[in-house]
Amino acid sequence: MIALELVEVWLLVDFVSGVVHWAEDSYGRETTPVIGRWVVGPNLLHHRDASAFVRSSWFASSWDLAAVGAMILATAGLAGVLTWHVALFVLLGANANQIHKWNHMRHSSVPRAIQALQRLHLLQSSRHHAQHHRGAKNSHYCVITEVLNPLLDRVGWWRMLEKLLAPVLGLPRSQLDTSQMSEKGNPT
Repeated sequence: MIALELVEVWLLVDFVSGVVHWAEDSYGRETTPVIGRWVVGPNLLHHRDASAFVRSSWFASSWDLAAVGAMILATAGLAGVLTWHVALFVLLGANANQIHKWNHMRHSSVPRAIQALQRLHLLQSSRHHAQHHRGAKNSHYCVITEVLNPLLDRVGWWRMLEKLLAPVLGLPRSQLDTSQMSEKGNPT
């Protein structure tokens, strides 16, 4: 039973990472209040120059996820629902950008334990993640595993979500124009 719960949490984190990644790519703009400069800008730069992401420290690329994780832990603790499931969700979620970053690093720079987890398909491989960076960059948003992307892309989940949210958000899907970005992630 615990193994099944572990898998469920793992896949939930993967799904949430995909939703966040999709929202950043689809609707995030550098002018978005609060998160534009600190979250969307680096994401756009990453799509233009993936090596910029790799050069960042864990803290520089994961501080926002760690902050959200701390809020989740505090809220769960105050609500009396802090379980190992919540702690694992936060641990994996706070490291989603690091897991993503390993897919952009030279293979020899990736820790051997991570390489083993990638070979076992417990963590996403660089080959799988590379599919997100091809063409319109509008698929393979989940960054933790290789399990959900094929399913979500096959059923058209992201396009369906955009059709449902377009009337609510009143925004067209951005085209991820990274060509208009400077080295620091700012519009040129």
